[in-house]
Amino acid sequence: MMFISWLLVYSEARHEINEVYDARLGQSAKTLALSVMNWGDQPPNNFTQSYTHWLNAITANAKDDDTTTPFGHPYEDNLFFQYRVNDALIAKSPNAPVQWIGILGNPGFDVVTAAGEQWRTFTLVFALPDERQASLLVAEKEAIRQELMTEVSLTIGLPQLLLIPLLALVMVVLVSRAFKPLGELKDTIAARSIDNLDHIHVAQPTVELAPLVKQLNYLFSQLKNAWVREKRLVSTAAHELKTPLAVLRLNAENALSAATKAERDNDLTNILAGIDRTDRVIQQLLMLSRVEQQKNTDTTHIDLVPLLREQIAALAPMALTQQQSIELEGRDPLWVKGHPVMLSVLFTNLIDNAIRYAGEGASISVVTSCSANTVVVAVIDSGDAIPDEIKSRIFDKFFRGHTEKGDGAGLGMSIVKDIAEQHQASIAIRSPYFSDHGNGFTVTFPIASVYESR
Repeated sequence: MMFISWLLVYSEARHEINEVYDARLGQSAKTLALSVMNWGDQPPNNFTQSYTHWLNAITANAKDDDTTTPFGHPYEDNLFFQYRVNDALIAKSPNAPVQWIGILGNPGFDVVTAAGEQWRTFTLVFALPDERQASLLVAEKEAIRQELMTEVSLTIGLPQLLLIPLLALVMVVLVSRAFKPLGELKDTIAARSIDNLDHIHVAQPTVELAPLVKQLNYLFSQLKNAWVREKRLVSTAAHELKTPLAVLRLNAENALSAATKAERDNDLTNILAGIDRTDRVIQQLLMLSRVEQQKNTDTTHIDLVPLLREQIAALAPMALTQQQSIELEGRDPLWVKGHPVMLSVLFTNLIDNAIRYAGEGASISVVTSCSANTVVVAVIDSGDAIPDEIKSRIFDKFFRGHTEKGDGAGLGMSIVKDIAEQHQASIAIRSPYFSDHGNGFTVTFPIASVYESR
């Protein structure tokens, strides 16, 4: 590509120089024509003598072909002219052929051969005052002209031929230096094992590379968090399911070896209870996984009242089995911005927790209210107050405060806290809620305008 570029420059330079030389030939012919028009076919008597004297003086005074003299330049030996009237050669340069070298009827530029040399010629045809036709030919030796054009073209093009590789070298060095941090980043990533998700550090960071490194580190941190979550989920599932499965196996073996129907029925009842507990553990583990996976899900505007009615209706049969009452109190509608599925999980866990631990015959209320900036949902039960030692740890993952009553994995309330934080909501416990009993879990959301939701 560089060589082609140089050839184009060289060719264009020769073309332009050739045009300049042709213009000089044409200008010389016109200048001479203006002079010879006054001669007719009688040039001055001293014309040949004077012209010969000047050429000899140039030769005598010039030290070499590049030396100028008061009489001209040695290069003039490569130029000549011929002046012709009708068919007679009237005048010429002393170094010009004695025969007319032009082609009759072909004025303008041409290349002809004379005395074994090629000449670039320009012929000007014009009329004398007496209306006779005259021709003036100016010639320049083609070989010398080509030599001069080559030298000038090389002088113009050679620096470019040398400069282009130099610029290419400089560009290669600069690009290599600029991309060196990128190469280091590539090598750093390639050398990492699949288990290494720590942040990447580049020895020579650049402004352009910094956003890429920052984004990669962000992705690594997200992958690391996801990997930790999955590892924790698998470990928790293995731990939490190990005991109920062992109990199920033991009860099944006891049922097979039971001596009486009463013993077998008792063992089968224990198996059903174990299945229920295993199912609840599995549901909580799946719920935890879903909550952690949907942390970046887009939010929408939601009216909490229909959502709360739906959750209460779904859990009402469970409350009735314990002779509990459950009701919804408050104003309608209440707009918040959030994830419908996640908010359903949040309130399901709070209401389910109240039903499980409030005890038989308890009353449960879901109370809603709002202010200028917040929406508040409180789940209140009339059961025994939560002890202080349990209340301080109730939102910890895998913490089970009432092992004698609960059958889960200790994830319900930690899931509630995670979902609340995802929605920029706060959750508080008030226990006892009444004078000496009862519990209240209050979730406070930022309010969303009803007009934005439509």
